[in-house]
This record gives sequence, structure tokens and C-alpha cells, in this order.
Amino acid sequence: MTEVARTRGGSSEVERGGIAEVAALGNELTGLFNRLGITQSQYAYRVHLDKSAVSRYLSGRRLAPQEFVDRLVREVEEHVGAPLQPEAREAIRSRRLEALRACNPAEYELETLRGELARSRRDAERVNRNIEALHVLLEHKESEVRAVADDLTRLRLDWGAERTALARSQEELRSEIARLREDLADAERLRLEAERRGEELRGTVLRLEEELSRRRPAGGTGELPLDDFKRQIVAMTEAEDFPEVARELTEAAASRPLEEVVELLRWLAEDEAGPVPAETFAVDAVRLRPLEDVLALVPEMTRRPGHFSMTEAWTSAVAARVTVRNAALVHQRLRASGSGYFHVSDLVLAKALERVRSDTDAVALVATALIEGSSLEELDQVRTVLGGWRESDPFGLRVSAGLVEHGRPDLADAVLTTSAGRPLDERHEDLELGRKIRELDSARIDVLLDLAAGLENVMATTAFAARLSHADETALLDRLLTVVEARGRLDLLELGMSVKLRRAVLDWRRSRRQ
Repeated sequence: MTEVARTRGGSSEVERGGIAEVAALGNELTGLFNRLGITQSQYAYRVHLDKSAVSRYLSGRRLAPQEFVDRLVREVEEHVGAPLQPEAREAIRSRRLEALRACNPAEYELETLRGELARSRRDAERVNRNIEALHVLLEHKESEVRAVADDLTRLRLDWGAERTALARSQEELRSEIARLREDLADAERLRLEAERRGEELRGTVLRLEEELSRRRPAGGTGELPLDDFKRQIVAMTEAEDFPEVARELTEAAASRPLEEVVELLRWLAEDEAGPVPAETFAVDAVRLRPLEDVLALVPEMTRRPGHFSMTEAWTSAVAARVTVRNAALVHQRLRASGSGYFHVSDLVLAKALERVRSDTDAVALVATALIEGSSLEELDQVRTVLGGWRESDPFGLRVSAGLVEHGRPDLADAVLTTSAGRPLDERHEDLELGRKIRELDSARIDVLLDLAAGLENVMATTAFAARLSHADETALLDRLLTVVEARGRLDLLELGMSVKLRRAVLDWRRSRRQ
């Protein structure tokens, strides 16, 4: 990374912004700010900004937004009790436009167009005022002509001299009215032209705003070009200004265009001793960007499957954003981006399930995420999480029953197969299987036993029955074996798995024959 800093100026130049125009604006604003006679911390508190943001704007490390400039001008004017000189205002405006052009030509174009649009509106307002004045003057002159005409009608031939003077006055008024009408026609043409130009500018501004809004999230205006930003990060790292580095990169993760975020992620990942770990930057991007951007970043994240800390960090961050509403979209997009040795969609959904608070929420989340046709072989993590769901439900019994009721018996089969397929032993939780089943209502017990009896993997059905026999849950085992027999699967049970189960099945068969 240090080579980046050497390609353009020393660290002190970068520290002052790296871009001469931004630094010049910072100097202009600092001179203005100093007239307030307060500290940057005080000003930051006054205008409800972070102190570091004020520092960046005044030092020229970041292009100050127009709102910051306008507020600073107002504060200074109130402090000195007089408006700034027009020359000072124009100097600040020019400095900012020059800095904006250097940092972001597209934003500069938009700002310039907005200025033209504002001038066009002022021109249109001025023309409208002229038209109103001309209408008033025209009405006045026409009124005078009518008055002269009335006077001429009253006059008789005896008053020839006076009549001649009035007639001459009448002609002069008519000529003046004709000129006023020409002026009015010209003003109307100017108004139409101003309105047309205004409409064109409005349309151009709206199109450019829409384009830039798609290209850059809110809050990204006025950032340094990417190469200059990297140099600035390197300079601040060398100066051991680590809190500022962290803030800058967090803001970059949230607000820079997606392609720049990808470039920064690669840049950080190339040097593990860089300013911040790449996984920290990745997590910030996942937390702070729109979900569509997050999903678009997934291919870049999965390019480094060997980076365990990176995978753990960003998948946990994505999982925190999964809801019932977006679960299907997230799962399918991640499924399409899975790497060769693990299915990222499985990992993220499993982590999302670990965050939900109830069995009902878990059922809703997994049933929504997994559309029909989803490959259950890809869901090792999800099956493991649901199969050992919670301490209060270590076999995922309520989740399994809930999935059946939710119309997803295939998922319920996978979950119960996973939990029942754990190695048989005499652990306390295994012996409590019957108690956990009896905590369910009667309808759900029937659903669960029917599911267990018909598991696609007959070894899982056998293991489920064996657990009941180990726990001496005779009544529940009798009910299960009845369903298994009704399904014609009793002879398929692998009774060699458990001596106790083999004896229980023999006893059950004898009791049925009696």
C-alpha cells in the first residue's frame, strides 16, 4: 500500500486533501470559520455534526457539502451582524465548484445544471414582472386614448385649434400603444423561451439525479476519487490516526459506488497488515448498504473461501438482515453464489435461524426461504440447527411438526432425520425424548409420530423408535409402531440397531396377537 502514497505527493499533501482544489476550499472555509472565534468541537455540537466531519471539511480532506457551506456562512453573518460581501460569497461558491469538478465531474455537471435552472427561473420571474408592468402601462395608455377620443367627440368644429392638438395627442398615444404591444409580444416570447429552457433543464437535472442516485447511495456526494482516497488512507495510517481511518472506511463502505467498494475490499484483502482487516470493511458494507447491493457483493466475498474469519464475519452480518419478508430472495441469490466446498446459502440461513426467538418464527423463516424444489442435500447447517433446535427442544420436535403443518413435510423429514440420526447413547437429553413429545398437544403428537413413521430414511425411523424404547416410553412407542405397521414398514426396521428396541417390537407384536 505504501507505493500508492508515493505515486502522488507526500503524506502531508494527502493529509491536506491530496487534491489542490479541495484543499483550497478547506482553506477558504477555515478562514471563514476562524471569524466565529470558537473551537471545532463547539461548532460541531452547535450544528449537530460529528467533530471529525467538521475537521475533514475544514482541513480539506473531504469536500464540504453545500449545506455545510451555507450553514457556516449564515453562522458567520449572524456572528458579525452583517452579510458577507458579494465577492466573498462568489469566491466560496467558485472554490466549491472547482473542488467538485476535481472530485466528481458528474456531480459538478449536476450542480452546474442546477445553477442554470435557478438562473432560468429567475429570468422567467423577471420576464413575468416585465409583462405585468407592460400590461399595466398598456391599460393606462389605452385608457388615455379613450379619454382623448371622448374629448374629441365633445369638441365642435368651432374649436378647431384645440381639436387639432387633441388629435395629434391621440396619434402619439396610439403609436406609443403600438410600441408597448410590440414590447409585450417580445416579453411573451422571452417568457415562453425561458419556460421552455426551464423545462429542458428540469428534465436534464431529474435524469442526471436519477442516474447518480442509482450509481451512488445517499450521502456519497463530494467524496474524493478512489485513488486519492486510498492515498489519504495510507497517509493517515502512517500517521497512526487509526480512529479517523476506521471512520473513513466505514463511510466508504456505506456510501461509495458498489464497484469502488469491491475495489477497496480487494485492496484491503491484499495486505493483511493494512489499515483495517478486510472482514471489518466487508461487514460494514453488509450492515450499511441496501440489501440488493449486499447480494451483489456476495460473489466477491466467496472468492476467498479459505479466509475463515472473512466468511464467518460477513455471513453473520448477512444473517442479521434476513427476515421472513426477504428470506426467499436472500437464500436463492446466495444459493446461486455458493462456493465449491460449502453452500453459503445454507450457512447464512442457519445463522439466521439461530437468531430467531421462537419455533413459530423458525418455521416461517425456513419455509419461506426454501421454495419448492430446493435441494435438501445443500442444507447440512440448517438441518443441524433445527435438529438440535434449542435446549428446551433438542430434537426440533415442534419445528418438525410446524413444518408439516406449514405444508413442508419434506423439510420436516430432513430435520427429524438429522436429529433422530444422531448416535444412540444414554445421554440425559436422549432419555427425555418422550417427555419432550408429551409436552406437545395431542394433534401435534399425531403429526410428529406420523412423520417419524414415514421418514424416507428407515434407519432414522428405527433410531427414533429406539430412543423411545431406551426412555421406556411404552405408550408412545406403541402408538409409533402402530403407525409404522399401518404404513407397511414394520419389517423394514433395522432392529439390530438396538437390543432393547428388538425386544420391545417382539413384545408389541405378541400383544397385538392376543
